[in-house]
Amino acid sequence: MTHIPFLWVRPFAGILVGFFCFQPLSFASDYSKPVSNITLEDKLNFKVGEAIFQKFWVASPSSTTASDGLGPLYNARSCHSCHINNGRGHPPNAGISGSSVPSFFVRFGRTYPADTDFTSRIYPHLGDPKYGHQLQGQSSAGIQPEGDYHLSYTEKVEVLADGSQVNLRTPNLHWDQLYYGDLDKRTGISMLVAPSLVGMGLLDAVTDDTIAANADPKDANNDGISGRVSWVRTGTNTPPVVGRFGYKASSPTVSAQNQQAFNIDMGLSTPLMPYASGDCTGYQVHCLTSPNGNSAHLDNLEVDKKQMHLVDLFVSLSAPPAMRNLSSSTFLEGKTLFENTGCASCHTPKMQTGTNSPFSELNQRTFYPFTDLLLHDMGPGLASEFPSFSASPSEWRTAPLWGIGLSESVSGRVGFLHDGRARTIEEAILWHGGEAKQSQMAYKNLKKEHREKLIYFLESL
Repeated sequence: MTHIPFLWVRPFAGILVGFFCFQPLSFASDYSKPVSNITLEDKLNFKVGEAIFQKFWVASPSSTTASDGLGPLYNARSCHSCHINNGRGHPPNAGISGSSVPSFFVRFGRTYPADTDFTSRIYPHLGDPKYGHQLQGQSSAGIQPEGDYHLSYTEKVEVLADGSQVNLRTPNLHWDQLYYGDLDKRTGISMLVAPSLVGMGLLDAVTDDTIAANADPKDANNDGISGRVSWVRTGTNTPPVVGRFGYKASSPTVSAQNQQAFNIDMGLSTPLMPYASGDCTGYQVHCLTSPNGNSAHLDNLEVDKKQMHLVDLFVSLSAPPAMRNLSSSTFLEGKTLFENTGCASCHTPKMQTGTNSPFSELNQRTFYPFTDLLLHDMGPGLASEFPSFSASPSEWRTAPLWGIGLSESVSGRVGFLHDGRARTIEEAILWHGGEAKQSQMAYKNLKKEHREKLIYFLESL
């Protein structure tokens, strides 16, 4: 079947908008089709980048020098293992080995006293002295993995205004093994599922000024929403830059996000992170001294500039899926409810790209991610145990909502919010606190038929 791009034009919040996308062949491929105006050359490079994204890496030494260098410590052997069809990951079921689920991560960071003013500085992104930034439960032959864990879930009942009850669950981490000793007493954890990779290049092409223009750190308009720009550092002595990727908006570009995943998740050296031992620390001597796949013909790296560019191209030019059900009265009523409950205050429907994208296809595009790319306080119920640059433990980047209704059909996985605790979109809404508490309460007070229309709208994005 031929994929034919189409243009949707419809008023949204009083503005005439356009949406470019591909008519889907199947839901399973909806997250990994290229944008409609891609050049022939980039279309070919897109397929090559997708092949690198999907390929399995092997440990060194190996006869296949183009694919060796995995580890020595790692979580997954390919990008695709965590992002099936560019989709989201999921948390482990209760009681099973956490390291058996490559799309779920345990991150480490430095904790600070509860009365710390996290808005006053950019905090260094420190991991655990022994375990680095992330627990790696897999390893090359002869190398001790870092450990393993399992989850349990604490259930609570949320009662809505009409008496309806919704079960919410909180994940609890239990260590089974920590092979390099105890964590440092100042180390905190954050549990994360691999995010979906939808429209990443479009978000990358939004200008810093556009993001900053939507910020209201002191809530000057008194609407209860005080989004902040995420400021991150890419080096010890480098000036701060705007972060936009990751749950805490801790990466400034698609390439930076991709290279961090290659290095920390798979232990592969890249141009920005040329550490062949990945996330190994000084306590892990055998890891640091084990063979690596750095090769002269690959810029003395394991993932060279050319491979990295192709993966960045594939991720950047993967188009957002088409909105669905646009002519349905239920969609339009759900859209009104989305606006009236205040959801659009953070999940901004419309954005515009600038003119400086490394991929010309993405310049000067209007698109609909339903995010402001800002940090918002989501309350203590969702807080991590440590800050990430300028993001406090309770602050998270507004999650884009496009394609959210296709999550299960794309990857076979369901798990919303940063740690996948929410099994449904409704559960995710009910976990909203902090700045989003008003919207959460507005949702709880809706009649059942109105809640269903709002969810229908979200599932259609």
